[in-house]
Amino acid sequence: MKKVRRLRIICIILLAIILIVSSLYVLLPRRNDGSKGCAAVLFVHEDIMFPEMDYSQLFSQLDITSHFVIDDSITEEQMSGKIDDVLSSEKIGSVILICEGDYAKSGFSLTSKNASISDLILVSPVMDITDLGAIGAGEPEARVALFSEQSRTADTLYERLSGEDTKFTPGMRAESQAPELFLSSDAGRYYARRGDWSDPQIASLMTMNNPVMQTYLANYIKNHVLEEEGVSRAPLLTWVMKTASTVLTIIAFFLYAATLPASRRFVPAKKNPDGAEEKQAEDLPEQKEQERGRDGKIRGRSIADKYRSSLNHLLAMEIFLGCLISLPAMYYISKKQLAFQTVLLLWICISLLSSAFFLLPFIRKIKNRKVRTNRSMWEIHLAFTILLCSVIFMLTLFWKGTGFLKPDLMLLIALLLSVMTGVSMIMLQLCDNFFGRIQGTRQSVIDSIKFSAIRFVPMVIVFVFSLIMNRGLCAFRIFVLAASLAGASYLRRVIKRGAFGEVLSVVLYSCLYWMMF
Repeated sequence: MKKVRRLRIICIILLAIILIVSSLYVLLPRRNDGSKGCAAVLFVHEDIMFPEMDYSQLFSQLDITSHFVIDDSITEEQMSGKIDDVLSSEKIGSVILICEGDYAKSGFSLTSKNASISDLILVSPVMDITDLGAIGAGEPEARVALFSEQSRTADTLYERLSGEDTKFTPGMRAESQAPELFLSSDAGRYYARRGDWSDPQIASLMTMNNPVMQTYLANYIKNHVLEEEGVSRAPLLTWVMKTASTVLTIIAFFLYAATLPASRRFVPAKKNPDGAEEKQAEDLPEQKEQERGRDGKIRGRSIADKYRSSLNHLLAMEIFLGCLISLPAMYYISKKQLAFQTVLLLWICISLLSSAFFLLPFIRKIKNRKVRTNRSMWEIHLAFTILLCSVIFMLTLFWKGTGFLKPDLMLLIALLLSVMTGVSMIMLQLCDNFFGRIQGTRQSVIDSIKFSAIRFVPMVIVFVFSLIMNRGLCAFRIFVLAASLAGASYLRRVIKRGAFGEVLSVVLYSCLYWMMF
């Protein structure tokens, strides 16, 4: 027992170390005071999963001040205003303008007009290649670099800018898996391409989130813009930190879950060879508890029978709600709006809440709600729960970036839905524990296969619709969301099996639900 207790403490210490190291890596002051005399300004689409933390660390290691503008509809005039704001600093002498996707055209226009823009970097540019105007070898005069998955637009742009061919003249590769590099004779035009994606949004996503492309971007700025020698290791260090923290957190979680003693509260009633049921000493009221009238006689169906009947009605209602909630999600996908993901996340909360309130009449009849637990585990459980939530929060920052914390209505909605999800799961677990034992089965609203499958109904419908509408990025997002939901459900079941695991499982699921946003 002492060895098991030591292992639990080791897991807590491991999580604490992860939290401390991660916090220091993210929150410590970084060398980004602009002593190099330039700034990086990024304009990206709002509906692209932009790794702000990766690029923030990248520019910090290069000692460049970074400014991020994540907007789906910013105009060229607004972009010009943002550049003027950056140049207003006394330490900033020039600007490195980085444009993604549709902002490539505005980037070319501003670079031609503003001499303070020393470099223009395009990430997966999207432009009308039949109307490139004056773009050529001498226009713009600033250096231009392209980082993109292989596409006709990027190839045509580089050929127009450099006067060189990309189809019949192969580029250079450091190795087979490295990007193909093209460099003009005057070193004023640079092109790194890798892979081949037909969907421009997926191409942009793969380019911005690829650590190899991030490394080549850092090396380009270091060698061609800052004119320094060497190779930047910032993207590699960031990805090692993110991956190692995630893997160690998962290991600590499963080690801790493996040391939890089995909970006797989930043992169903046993049957003797003659068919009679033998009750456990810790079981709740009789398995066939029935309502009685004022005269004390049994009246009508048992509570267990009514509960089983209600579950069938609940099943039908959830299927109807799942199909209904898929309609607005499909509408947003047809309009290419990110709100479809919010609708699907809202559905998860609605599904659990509606189930809890549908079974509210039965929850009121539950007796003997005490939770049997090992009192000596309270402090360890509390420490582990707090640390696990903190580490999950830090991992959210790592993978989504500091922009995730910007004051926004969506942030408040995510927090509110996480709390509501936790409350609804507590109510459903009360029902599952009580009526599951009455019926002598493990029938559950939150763990049974049929009720778990219902929560994926709208996701399957919207996923198929995305493929039909040729929305590859939307389909990818839905797949990731479904996989996250399945993983969160599995981790919740693992921790729930242990003594006092019910409380920890609810907190864990609520935190993972928050992380899905």
